[in-house]
Amino acid sequence: MRRTVPDASGDAMTFNPKNEILAEIEPAIALRFAAHIERVELGRGDVLQETGAEVHWVWFPDDALICIASESVEGESISGGMIGRNGAFGAFEACGSRLSYSRALVQIGGTGWRIRDSHYREMFEQSANLRVAIHKHVEALLVEARQLVACTAIHRVESRMCRVLLDASARSHRGSHLTLTQEELANILGVQRSTIAVTSSALQRAGLIRSRRGSIDIVDFDRLEAAACSCRRTIAYAQREIDRAADDVCEG
Repeated sequence: MRRTVPDASGDAMTFNPKNEILAEIEPAIALRFAAHIERVELGRGDVLQETGAEVHWVWFPDDALICIASESVEGESISGGMIGRNGAFGAFEACGSRLSYSRALVQIGGTGWRIRDSHYREMFEQSANLRVAIHKHVEALLVEARQLVACTAIHRVESRMCRVLLDASARSHRGSHLTLTQEELANILGVQRSTIAVTSSALQRAGLIRSRRGSIDIVDFDRLEAAACSCRRTIAYAQREIDRAADDVCEG
């Protein structure tokens, strides 16, 4: 259940996002729209958006992790991306077709922010910083999507799983403890659950992770990083270059 998070006095909390996109908005504009931006609790398993449905909210996680699932006409689905503090869901759909072609599910619960699509479009028009941040976010998502196509075809499940665990930790800012099940990892990686079970056992024997029912703890970040596929470094490099690009690149 999603709910507005109150402060100790029971009043709505001050707008102080940890989300990197919301944090870019100019202070005067953030103040202008603060009444329309709700802080919410995102519970694990919450469905924020269904495939084919109209986009009514734009979501900005603080310390939650949203997984984006693509679905076939036969009803099969696979998770194709993870959005955490560095991103948003619905931010470009709300300014485009206003329809979602993916399903958004909270994978790791935590706090976040949401704003109605109509108010978001107004804020987008008024905030140059928000427009630049969203442009860069979309470019980073495109780079990642293209890279992961190659990753799925080339790299072993073990190295891909290491990458996914590190990405989940970094984007949710949840440290070493990740509430990810073997079934969820199988869906993210597009493999059988039995394959994840074998891979988890191997990583645990090597002392990289500790797998429990319903969660995974990262034991050795450095060794897990060394074991992760090269796509993690490729995507990180692209992200740094995108972040360094001139802010007026899309402003004309």
